[in-house]
Amino acid sequence: MMNKRMLNWLVMAALLLSLTAAAASVPARAAAAAGGESVIYGGGPFYSGGTATMNDLKASGFTTVMLWTIHVNANGDLVYNDQLVASGGSYVGKASWPSELASLKQGTTGVKRIELSVGSAAVNDFHNIQSLIASQGTGSGSILYRNFAALLQATGADAVSFDDEDLYDSGTTVSFGKMLTGLGVGITLCPYNNQTYWKNVKTGIGAKVDRIYLQVYDGGAGNSPAAWSSALGLTVMPGLDSKTPSYGNTPAQVQSRMAGWKSSAGIAGGFMWLYDDILKYSQYGSAADYAGAINSAVGGSAGNGSLTAGGTASASQGGSPSGEDVSKAFDGASGTKWLIFAGSGWLQYQFGGGNAYAARQYSLTSANDFPARDPKSWSLQGSNDGSSWTTLDTRSGETFASRFQTKTYAISNTSAFKYYRLNVTANNGGAELQLAELGLYA
Repeated sequence: MMNKRMLNWLVMAALLLSLTAAAASVPARAAAAAGGESVIYGGGPFYSGGTATMNDLKASGFTTVMLWTIHVNANGDLVYNDQLVASGGSYVGKASWPSELASLKQGTTGVKRIELSVGSAAVNDFHNIQSLIASQGTGSGSILYRNFAALLQATGADAVSFDDEDLYDSGTTVSFGKMLTGLGVGITLCPYNNQTYWKNVKTGIGAKVDRIYLQVYDGGAGNSPAAWSSALGLTVMPGLDSKTPSYGNTPAQVQSRMAGWKSSAGIAGGFMWLYDDILKYSQYGSAADYAGAINSAVGGSAGNGSLTAGGTASASQGGSPSGEDVSKAFDGASGTKWLIFAGSGWLQYQFGGGNAYAARQYSLTSANDFPARDPKSWSLQGSNDGSSWTTLDTRSGETFASRFQTKTYAISNTSAFKYYRLNVTANNGGAELQLAELGLYA
C-alpha cells in the first residue's frame, strides 16, 4: 500500500418479562443495514499470530482475508513481508501456516475467501515480474509459475490482488494475471491512481477480474468510488485506514463514509487497512467493530445479502413508549430502536409467504442510549413451525463499545428456516432492554 505504512506488518501486537399475554406482532418494513462483503488487509500477524489470530478473524465478521503483501524477488523467490515462503517451485514458509489459513473457512466463521496481495509502494515487485517474464515467460517451467503454484496450493488462496504502485506496464500485468488465472484463481485490482492503466489491465484480463479495491486514503484520499466504478465498468469496493493517533478512521467514521458511498456509488463492499494497526490501537475499535461498520453500511435489500424485508416481526412484549415497537429492530435505521421494560426476552422474524431461508450471518446494532440496556447474553434460534427451535449460535458476556456499533456473527448451520428468534437471556444490568437492529444475511 502507501509507503509511509510499509512496516506496519511488524505490529503485533428476547426477553423474560411481558406486559401482555400475547406476543406483539407488526410488519417489518425494510431490510436491515448489514451484509455485503468486507475485506481485512493484514501483514505480520496473519503469519505469526497462529490460531489466536485465525479465531479472531473467523469471529470478526470480515468475509475476505487479504494476505498483504507478497514480494517478488529478482530470482523469483516469493516473500511474505520479510518471510521467505516460496523458492525453487516449493513452499518453504512456516510449516503450520497452510493449516492455520485453512481453518479460516472451517467451523463457525464469516470468512469465505482468502487472497494474496502482490506489490505495494516503493518496491520493485512488478519490475521483477517484468524481467522474469521477459527471460522465462509464464509457462509451467518458469520460476514465476512454479513458485506461485506452490504458494497458492499452500495458502488455499481464491484470488491474487494486484497492488502495482511502481511499474504501471499493462502488458506485464496482463500476462502475469493470465498466468495466475490459468492456475485457477481470480484476479482483483487495488488502485489508488493511474486510472487508464488499471482500465487496460481489467480489459486485458477480462471477466476473471471480479473485484476492484479502491484505496481512498493516504495518496488515494481524493478518489471518488463513483467515478472509478464508471471508468472501470465494475463497482469498486473502497478502502479506508483504521484509526491511529496520527491518522485513520474510527469504526463510526468508517460506517458513515461507507454508507455515503453506498448511497452515491452503489457499493456492496469495502475493505480495511490494516489489521496490524487495529491490534496496536485497539482502544479505537476491534476487528469485529470495523467489520460491523462495513457490513452495516453496505448491506443491500433482500436478495442482495440481507434477508429481512417484507416479513413479520414479533416479540415477547410490545415496545414502550410508543414508537419503539419491535418493527424498529428491522427498519434498517440505527437511529430507531426497539425497547421493552424488561431485562430479557425475545424478538422474532418470520419470512413472508411461508418461505424459508438459510442465514449464514446475523448482526446486532446497539442503540446504546444507556449501555446497561444492551443485550449481553443470548441465543439465536431457527424454526419452521414457530414452536420447535434449533439453536444456531450462543453468546455470553458481549459488550458494545459505542452507540450504533454493529457486531456481526457467523452461523455455521446451513439449514433453511421460516422463523429466526433472538432470545436474550440477560442485558448489562438495566431495567430495560433495547436494540437498534437485528439483521439476518445470506
